[in-house]
Amino acid sequence: MTQRTASTPIKSTLIDITKCIGCRACQVACKQWNDREGETTEFQDYMGFQNPATLSAQTLTLITFHELPNEKAPGGLDYVFSMRRCLHCLEPACVSACPTTALQSQPDGPVGYDADKCIGCRYCIWACPWSVPTTEWNSLAPKIQKCTHCADRAEQPPPETRNGVALTEEESKQYRDNVVVPACVKACPADALLFGERNEMLQEAKKRVAGHPDKYVDHIYGEHEAGGTSVLYLSPVPFEKLGFPDVGTKPYPNYSKAALGAVPPAVIALGALLGTAYTFFKRRASAVTASAPGGHVHFETLHHKLLTPFNWAMLALMAFGVISLVVRLALGLGGSTNLSDTYPWGLWIVFDLVWIAVAAGAFASAGFIYIFQRKDLYSLGRSAVFIGLLSYTFVTVTLIADLGLPWHFYQLGLQSPDHSAMFEVSWCVGLYVTVLLLEFLPIPFERWGLQKAMDMWRRWSGAYVAFAVTVFVFLLSRNLIYAALTAIVFGLLAWAFRAKGKKPEPIMLAIAAVTLSTMHQSSLGSLLLLMPDQLAPQWWSPVMPISFFLSSIAAGTATVVLIEFWIAKAWNRQLRITQLAAMGKITFWSLLVYLVFRLGDMAIRGQFTHAFSGRLGALFAIEIILGGIVPVALLASESRRNNPQILFWGELLAALGIIFNRMNAILFAMNLKGPMPQSAPATYFPTIFEWGISVGLIAATIFLFGLAVRLLPLLPTQEAGEGRLQ
Repeated sequence: MTQRTASTPIKSTLIDITKCIGCRACQVACKQWNDREGETTEFQDYMGFQNPATLSAQTLTLITFHELPNEKAPGGLDYVFSMRRCLHCLEPACVSACPTTALQSQPDGPVGYDADKCIGCRYCIWACPWSVPTTEWNSLAPKIQKCTHCADRAEQPPPETRNGVALTEEESKQYRDNVVVPACVKACPADALLFGERNEMLQEAKKRVAGHPDKYVDHIYGEHEAGGTSVLYLSPVPFEKLGFPDVGTKPYPNYSKAALGAVPPAVIALGALLGTAYTFFKRRASAVTASAPGGHVHFETLHHKLLTPFNWAMLALMAFGVISLVVRLALGLGGSTNLSDTYPWGLWIVFDLVWIAVAAGAFASAGFIYIFQRKDLYSLGRSAVFIGLLSYTFVTVTLIADLGLPWHFYQLGLQSPDHSAMFEVSWCVGLYVTVLLLEFLPIPFERWGLQKAMDMWRRWSGAYVAFAVTVFVFLLSRNLIYAALTAIVFGLLAWAFRAKGKKPEPIMLAIAAVTLSTMHQSSLGSLLLLMPDQLAPQWWSPVMPISFFLSSIAAGTATVVLIEFWIAKAWNRQLRITQLAAMGKITFWSLLVYLVFRLGDMAIRGQFTHAFSGRLGALFAIEIILGGIVPVALLASESRRNNPQILFWGELLAALGIIFNRMNAILFAMNLKGPMPQSAPATYFPTIFEWGISVGLIAATIFLFGLAVRLLPLLPTQEAGEGRLQ
């Protein structure tokens, strides 16, 4: 965000609703100045003569019509007209959300948009408490559209001469005051709009309220709303009667600023903590025994037919996924999806949040196996890492499909947003994919005897981790001190844990996996911190980042166990119940900690009064009881965890509970009112192409995993004495 100084006056528009005659001259002038097309409209009883219903990519300013009962008025009604457009917050949520600084707050107040920087993520649409930004859904290169407070008009210098005569200082001032003003202000015939410095507009507004208390409500809308706005309103009736939302007085960026500001120091501290933990547990494991169970696991490839009827079905779904992706690129977002300004995020974002949560088994497995020296779980590690690599790779594909302007992705490397959760998640997920790839590479190196490649991996993987994490911290903080501390801490760890012996442990990759995953799993919760007015209180919380991280461990470890059940069933393999029960214990404790934390947070915030009432209460009850309390009870004892049937159902319910949590948080528990004036929300159901890409990527994951186990030693060699899954 552009830094403001006390000497920079903020330009402001005062809108006096009592003077508005509903002529819509401002609406027309806005269209003309911004070269916006007209829209097809129709008469709707509930809107009166208002048209269109909401702001859109073609309508950046809108006059809303309101009929208010008043027995003393002619006809028993008062007619009130209100101008609706961007309020240009002093601390805009849309700017805080933007990962590429395409939206920027200028020093004198206007929030502008640079399409050349935009990647089309549409995060700004949901972040805005008034739902002002809209998207060009009918374009193959959809841009964000919103009022810019006519900042481009203000950039026009006064002419030097008029009719060959030089302008005087007074004439130049008159030009600036009367010509270089927003188009809507210039067009208003009723003096309902006044443009000037914000302090002056506030003084004028207070003067009008004090002089005519019978005419105005004692409230200047925008003076304190969401931290204050550049557009101010006076009204003859309470603003809630006109549909103006109560957004509180706290600037929306403050909800996420603390969480995202803590990321750089947290990376440094977590790296040091994990390195210390590894040293402690390594020494303890060495002191106990050198023959810990599971410490010398051998792996094998499967010799099964690849093109089975099941895999043919997966290939068919993959083919439809490819067709759906081609359709998405050919028709654009608007032509291939049912997304809208009410639902700018849909199935693909839900799909990504769910998949990232269940793919957490990769970092959880690496952390427990290598950092905490749980070598009894080693046989589960290879498949978990490979599933994680496939999952995160395809999450990236979905994200690209979801972006409106994916060819601008390079802007994520060029720009430096202040506190954007989307920016943090983008870089963290991208770097984590490279870490997963490095974790996986020793398997093909071993399979095909690529000794030189293995030697390079041993020599440079630790150095790469130190470099990647340092780059991550620098990009998030743009602080050389933080970057230097990160380089020192992770550089020392890379040197201390450098590869030794014939089979060195990839400890640096494990540390990077846990560190980066902790950051992006929690920051997925930070994405929703800017939506306290839209997400139901059973889900929204200032500590959502912690809640999302804790729940991801439970979802990830549960998914690891479920995948092992699938492997055993699909290929008639031994079910390693001892290792699966041990992983089930981790699921139990992580799920229990998550439930205690989440419910405790709700209790502290006093959110239990209506938590179980209504439709949202039913969703909350299903999530907490069936997806939380029941699986905790099923996995609570060792005897139950050693029972394959009980273990399976406990892990399945745990995973489904976290999946349902993500679906609620991003879709079902959202109170979406549509674009300003938030009176005509659209509905949403994914198109067949949205389903096609999502299902196709799941099918690709299943097929490629089946292919990989036939080519690479991903699964442990069959052990005698283990029972097969029945």
